[in-house]
Amino acid sequence: MSNRVELNQPAPDFTLTDFKGQQVCLSDFQERQNVLLVFNRGFF
Repeated sequence: MSNRVELNQPAPDFTLTDFKGQQVCLSDFQERQNVLLVFNRGFF
């Protein structure tokens, strides 16, 4: 079962690796107004 994020609710904090291999946390952008996330399937 997957966890879903409800519309109009804050997203839970998570950490991913960026294209440079560095760890990036969603909370790193907390003071910014908007954050756009793009998840590319099969993009290596």
